[in-house]
Amino acid sequence: MPVRYVCKNCGYELYRFEKVGQDFYGVRTPSEIKSIYGGKCPKCGHPLGVPSLSEIKIALRKKAILATS
Repeated sequence: MPVRYVCKNCGYELYRFEKVGQDFYGVRTPSEIKSIYGGKCPKCGHPLGVPSLSEIKIALRKKAILATS
């Protein structure tokens, strides 16, 4: 399951972590993402912040269930 950081104003994807071994650092923190972009969304200019627990969404991928006859 990927970890995605998106701008809460425009929905622009700031960062995506797909799998272990993708890069040397692993999953970045919200503070690191904020510092990479200078505290503003590159698309809309909205100030970036650290999300509260109520703003974090967890969604599981649904697996296809194969019907056997």
